[in-house]
Amino acid sequence: MKQEIILKSGWIKVDKEELDKLRQKIREKYESEGGTKKFNAHLPNYEELREIIINKLKEIEEQQNTDIKIQDLPDYEIVPGNTFFRNLLYTNKEAKNLQFQEYNIDICYLFSHGRKRFDQKRFEKKLLEDFSVYKAPSQKLKVIISSTLNNMSESEKIGAYLKDKFDIIVETEIRNSQTFSKGSLLELYNGLDSNEQVFIIISRDFLQNENCLRELIDLTKFHPDLYLSHTFHILLKDVYEGDFNLFDSLGRSELLKYWKLRIEKLEKNHKLLISDKKEKEFYKKLRTEFDEIKKIIEKLHDLLDIIRENQHKIYYEILLNKINKYEELTALLPKLTKPHIISSSLELTYKRIKIPSTNNPNKPEFPPEPFYTPKFPASETYKIHIPGFSNMWLKDESTNPTGTHKDRMAWEVVIKYKSLIESLKYKNQDSLPQMSIISSGSAAIAIQHLFNLFKIPTRLKVLVDNRLNNGIKESITQIGCELYQCDLSEKLLTSDEIKEITSNQNGIDITYREVLDPTHDNYYDWMSYEILREKPDYCFIPFGTGDLFINVLNIVKIEYFNSFVAKHDPRFFSDVNTLKKCSFIGASTNKPNSRLDKLFSSFLPSLDSFKKYIVELKEEYDCVGQMTGIYNVDESNVDRAIEIASSQKIKFEPSGMAGLALLLQMKDSIPKSSKILIVNTGRTKGVEELFKQ
Repeated sequence: MKQEIILKSGWIKVDKEELDKLRQKIREKYESEGGTKKFNAHLPNYEELREIIINKLKEIEEQQNTDIKIQDLPDYEIVPGNTFFRNLLYTNKEAKNLQFQEYNIDICYLFSHGRKRFDQKRFEKKLLEDFSVYKAPSQKLKVIISSTLNNMSESEKIGAYLKDKFDIIVETEIRNSQTFSKGSLLELYNGLDSNEQVFIIISRDFLQNENCLRELIDLTKFHPDLYLSHTFHILLKDVYEGDFNLFDSLGRSELLKYWKLRIEKLEKNHKLLISDKKEKEFYKKLRTEFDEIKKIIEKLHDLLDIIRENQHKIYYEILLNKINKYEELTALLPKLTKPHIISSSLELTYKRIKIPSTNNPNKPEFPPEPFYTPKFPASETYKIHIPGFSNMWLKDESTNPTGTHKDRMAWEVVIKYKSLIESLKYKNQDSLPQMSIISSGSAAIAIQHLFNLFKIPTRLKVLVDNRLNNGIKESITQIGCELYQCDLSEKLLTSDEIKEITSNQNGIDITYREVLDPTHDNYYDWMSYEILREKPDYCFIPFGTGDLFINVLNIVKIEYFNSFVAKHDPRFFSDVNTLKKCSFIGASTNKPNSRLDKLFSSFLPSLDSFKKYIVELKEEYDCVGQMTGIYNVDESNVDRAIEIASSQKIKFEPSGMAGLALLLQMKDSIPKSSKILIVNTGRTKGVEELFKQ
């Protein structure tokens, strides 16, 4: 059942000191959400702020399953107008105090702090009291043990141990039980006293429970102060040993695989609904569950990192067998401190990374401000001439900042670093983790280029094959990367091995998408929608690792599902019937000495699953054309493709024109009047040119 946040009407007086703090928080939140306008006398400047606040309130309503309403004014627009914000943020900045309707100030607090004014003041007061909680021995520790139903046995043993050994007041709650839980996780934490701690039992069962993960993800993201000051993790053996070891990359992959299988199960249920021709409400319910699990998959790595890096945790067996004194226990618990103040340069970098929107085509995010002008579509599409075909178009990624589609991936890495900078405030650290990647040049140069522009204080650690062209190696080091080499054809390296070779054991490997996962539809998502809006009959896409090609298909599948609830992504300017007729054709090579060198890989472990996925889209869902697939290009067609592209002054490297080469190879199978879209993934610009940007 939905809760309600009721905002009171009536006039209140607020002094300048409080208003100045509120103004600062509003500005910080506004900029972190992508706001760019100055707060001055120009009234239209505040419209962007209003839109951001409206979206933020919708987000709060969705996350907390609540409705925000003004008391006795249920139909009143809750976000104040531009004039209110101009008065608050500019015109009356120097006034000693101001009078406002209470609901308007509450809206400002909800936006900037996530709480109403009264709740925020109460929280701040409690936080001040909490700073001395461990200095006052008279305040006896209280513990709430939170577990899943299947871990109640361990919970009871821990509770009995704490009571008998330390005379601690203990309560228990079952997170995945409506009857035995203490409300939502946020409600539980908001109700804590200064001397109360939540001992969360982290187990395989917990990490495979939708409700447990969803609530913990939201708490750590939106209320990190609450989480860090009141949480102690107890890890069961099934999450630090064996197949689901969260300290091992393979174990984390197994957890991710579990949630992906959950998605597959939902898709099978969807197919059953289609066959039974159920009502739209069935699809909506399935869509909601699908979206929730997709969110878990997207945030799972971040959450696991938080649990792993949280210093306030202990193994279950050690707690029961090694902690014998009350002082030993309290020494392990979080001691409240003010958030760590990060350096001014990092703070500036954080503010400079702005994300205008996640899916609003009128507020695109790429290429990123302030160095470029975001637009949708971000790269150009124009007509080209190919002998024998009358309706040929080129999606030209060479118009991107460094000249290839890898710039889009680089921007996703920068967004990740924005969240990493935010996390430093709660880790008492000043250094960011470093990232490692296997690259043949384009991705590494694109990522480091944005690192340089945004002044992110890290150097990308790049592992290349020792046979890679020396000129590319030189460019990688010139742009600022650290270069490492080995024979990549010898074996398929794991993430841990990549980090070891690149001297980055405590860092992050993005080769296998610890940060970015191509099976998520937010990877190359904007580019995928740009491709779909062209409504081609045939779309030829270079296929190397398969990231781009598979992501386009992911978006097709998502919009196919969306069609059943008549709710498409705002960036979707095509239609499902058109997609069903379009064949998406991946152009690849299996020859190590091919001129399409960027597309060859000695190991491609996902290829079989990709092919199975394509068969599923064609035969089970019927949402793509029947020629959709991955094809190897015959080398005899590469030279002709290069000749045609060069004659039309297209900027490319041979791998980027693999789609055109494949079209020439398949020309007898493609109707000459069809609309054909060739995706040119581009050519990396020279380092000297990039330094001038």
